[in-house]
Amino acid sequence: MKRREPNGSSVQDLGEFGLIRQLRRLVGSADKSVAVGIGDDCAVLRGRDPRRYYLYTCDPVVEGIHYREAAAPRRVGWKAMARNLSDIAAMGGRPRWAVVSIGLRPGTDVRWVKQLYAGLQAAAKQFGCRIVGGDTTHVRHEQFVVVALIGEVEKSRIVLRRGAKIGDSVMVTGTLGGSWRGKHLSFIPRIREARWLVTHFPVHAMIDLSDGLSNDLQRLAEASPRGTAFEIHAADIPLSRAARRSLAAALNDGEDFELLFTIDPRHVTALRQKWARRFRTELTEIGRVVKSRHRVALIGRDGSRKRLLAAGYDHFATH
Repeated sequence: MKRREPNGSSVQDLGEFGLIRQLRRLVGSADKSVAVGIGDDCAVLRGRDPRRYYLYTCDPVVEGIHYREAAAPRRVGWKAMARNLSDIAAMGGRPRWAVVSIGLRPGTDVRWVKQLYAGLQAAAKQFGCRIVGGDTTHVRHEQFVVVALIGEVEKSRIVLRRGAKIGDSVMVTGTLGGSWRGKHLSFIPRIREARWLVTHFPVHAMIDLSDGLSNDLQRLAEASPRGTAFEIHAADIPLSRAARRSLAAALNDGEDFELLFTIDPRHVTALRQKWARRFRTELTEIGRVVKSRHRVALIGRDGSRKRLLAAGYDHFATH
């Protein structure tokens, strides 16, 4: 039987976004050591160096939800670390230290665990991060991996979700959709691209695409000042081969782990030119930030306009 709040709502009724909003109100405001709390890709913490922030993120990977039992353990480990690296990238930061907690069935082959850690270590090492600790526990059913990761970023280069400005161009890296056909276990977190981007251009807002473009656009819109909205052109959304020409897949599949960001349109030409010389990753302008009370609108290939609702992945929706 579902446990319900006194008002009768369940977590499924609230959905993931609604639950997070309620928990944020419950936790309340933090002390002066916290620059940004719940509501962005990472918590932003103040340390002793007045020129830098620490970034703190934590993401689980659960069997049957984020990977199938038959998945190669090395790829599961890669994904568990890379999800958290992607959060650091979305803030313009560098990853530094990680701790890993795993829940295992007692009969799990030790070779499986070693391969899992080989994947975790490979992802961490590639981006200059060190695994420095963790914990283990037993489970009766689904196994899991939880990575908590600390990064750092210069105060002058940090990018939050809330900085979009009316008139900005909306940009996305890579291609979208169809990640469950393989990419979700092998994607490359955009650490290098994000670091280069925040070093060379004034990015106003950024998020990594983990729950689908339709969901994460809503998150950017919710974080933005009142009256700030996003207008996205369907014809410009870059579809992956795995999406099989499906716009719905690009909007809603999730697990793309690309960067979605906004920037002054006056910088777009220079950005495109310099980006092309530096990276093989695609970079596409997909829309504009506009003044409107409708948070996200999709402009169809025929010029039609409709409200784009969040229809990406929600952990508490019926699957």
